[in-house]
This record gives sequence, structure tokens and C-alpha cells, in this order.
Amino acid sequence: MAINFGLTNEYNVFVFQSMNMSNTDAEGRVAVGGTATLSNYGVGANISPLPPAGTDPSFVVDGDINVTAGSNASGNTVINPASTVINYTMGNPNGSLTTGTPIDFAEAERYLKCASTFWSTLPSTGTGEVVFGQLNLTGIDSAFNVFSFDSTNIYGTGQALNQLNGINIIAPDTATMLINVTGTNIQYGSYQIFRNGVAATRTQARKILWNYPDALIWSNSTTAIYGSVLAPFATANTTFSQINGNIIFSSFNGNAESHNELFIGELPDPTVCLLSTSRTTSSTTTTTTTSSTTTSSSTTTTSTTSSSTTTSTTSTTTTTTAAPLPRSPRCQAISDLLESVALQQAALSHILNAEGEKLQRIIAYEMVSHETILSANQSVESMVHSISQLEMILQDKLDLFKDCYCCDCENI
Repeated sequence: MAINFGLTNEYNVFVFQSMNMSNTDAEGRVAVGGTATLSNYGVGANISPLPPAGTDPSFVVDGDINVTAGSNASGNTVINPASTVINYTMGNPNGSLTTGTPIDFAEAERYLKCASTFWSTLPSTGTGEVVFGQLNLTGIDSAFNVFSFDSTNIYGTGQALNQLNGINIIAPDTATMLINVTGTNIQYGSYQIFRNGVAATRTQARKILWNYPDALIWSNSTTAIYGSVLAPFATANTTFSQINGNIIFSSFNGNAESHNELFIGELPDPTVCLLSTSRTTSSTTTTTTTSSTTTSSSTTTTSTTSSSTTTSTTSTTTTTTAAPLPRSPRCQAISDLLESVALQQAALSHILNAEGEKLQRIIAYEMVSHETILSANQSVESMVHSISQLEMILQDKLDLFKDCYCCDCENI
């Protein structure tokens, strides 16, 4: 089974820092790494089957807690023993307010930030186009399709995400859909998301991941997002909207509904983001030493008695062998990105070379007309224009790490 979101797989909402929400709910489990400030907020009303009373850490807060009203319907509210309870009047019909640390928030954050970057470097396998203001994403693979586009210049059209009037995801229902959206400021407009030409359903959302590897701000007011949302660096601001899937942000504000349609797709495992393990072996050595002692006593008859004493000494030697550490996840992700850019640059250079040879071949014909030459020139010019736009996108990728220094990645 794929690792996907690791420690956060079972959480409808997972926030690394603060969460400030009111007058809404999360149908599934919620985890907050910082301060949780909630008012009239519901947790876990759509967890089925209902866990045994007092067993499920359905609402976990690692920072301070300030919660007024609302209800945790499925289990315990678990806060860090060092947390400050500013206020807590949430109901717990199937559990109680307890202390503990059931989640390693630092490890979850490290892994998901690395995984988001890793998945963003996967090559696109699907295509996209904007037709009459609607973004059509088309994938033909029945197992896995990848899409990538700039949120402010979708597929080179100059249109931004908030300027669309709809999104249609066209692909087999069996396929996992990875949609990488680049840009630091993500803003949705007000429109509907379709699946194969009809309104998307909550069940279909379970195999869609919207990945925002660069986003620092993520905003949505009225669009219902179908699919899990991974924006591990972003502060999310929402108003009266909904997200269907796993929801992962740095911080989360507003009043969006969080629907418990947990991701069941199969994403490539980001092996560069996994921690190494160590193997410990013990060996026991037993050494036996024999010594002889001779004593003499003198009477009328002299006799000599020899006694042997055997001493056993046991020593234990413990050897720890560390499995080879992978390269630093961050550094490996950057290396993978640079490699992907280099491969794309090489492919573009081959295309340019082919276009040049095509034009030379046409000109070499003796009976070629001026109209044919002009038509060929326009074709080449169009291709060069498309390549120049792709070059701008590649440059944007490189600019993400222009201030990064990884001269000693193995020791980071």
C-alpha cells in the first residue's frame, strides 16, 4: 500500500501551526500542531463506524487550546501535557479531554513538505487546455495521471486560477489524479469542478490530490474543492466553502466545511523523504581461565596438595550498524528538480534543432512556392514561441532555489 500522507492519512484536517475556525465543522479527525482557536466547531460527526468510547484521538492539539461550544462526536480531545487550556467548552459525547502526544507533528511536517516537493517534480502525463474559460484536464491512463500548471498563467493562456469559470477533470474513474499547481499565492474564483463532464461527487474526490508545493497563501471563498489539498507551506484563508478530502496546511483560518473523503489513491512513494533505520546486533563471548595454586605443609610427612580453580568470564559486545542514510530529503528534492529541468531543456533543444532542419529542407526544394515557405516559417515561429513560454516556466522552477546552498548535502 502506498505511504501517501504518512502519519496524517487518517486525519481529515491536519495543520502544522495555528487553526482559527468558527461556525463550521470537520466531518473527520482533526490535528493541530499549534494553537487551536475554535468557536461552534464540530469534529468527527462522519467517522464510521463510531470508535469505542474514549479510545479514539479524534481531536489532537499540540499547542494551546481555546475552544468554545461545538462537539467532538467521535472520541477524545487530546492536548499536549504542556499546553495551556485557555477555554474548553466543547462537548465530548464519546470521549473526554485528556493529555498526551499521540502524533509526532515535527516529523509529519518534515515528511509532508518533502513529499509535496517530490510529487511536484513528477513529469506530466496528462494534458490541459482552457476552452471558453473552462480548464479541461485530460488523462488517459487508468491508474495514474499527473498534471502541472502555473496558477497565474494556466498552460500559457495568461489566465489565472481565479479567472476560470469551471474545471473539468477528464480521466477514468479508476485513476489517481495528481494535480500540481505552482505559484506562491493561490486564489480560487467562484465556479464548479466537474468530473468527465458532470458535477464531481464526493466519492470521486477520494482519488484526486491538489498539490501546491510553492504556495504561501491559499484562498478560497465559494468554490467546492473535490480532492485532497496539500499546501504544507501555506496559510489558508476560507469563507463558506468546502473541501472534500484530506486537508493539509501550515495554518488554517475561516469557516470552510471539511468533508471526510479521505484519499485512497496510489501516489509514488517519496522514498527520499523517509527516515533511515538502524540495526543493532549483540554478540556474547565466554572466556574460561584455569589457574593452579600449590600449597605445602610440613609435618613428619611432607605432602603437597594442588588445587585448580576455574573462572568463567562472560563479556558482551554490542555493535550498531547504521543503514546507509539517504541524501537529505530537501537536497535530494532540489537535485531531482534540477535534473528534471535539465532533461526538459535537452528535449526542447532537440525540438528546436528539428524545426531548423525542417525549414532548411523546405527551402532546399527548387520548385517550392513563397506561400509554402511563409507557411513553414509561421509553423516554426509558433513552435519557437511555445518553447519560449516553456523556458519561462522552467526558469520559474529554478528561481525557487536560486538562494539555496547545498554544498554539503550529506551532512545537512
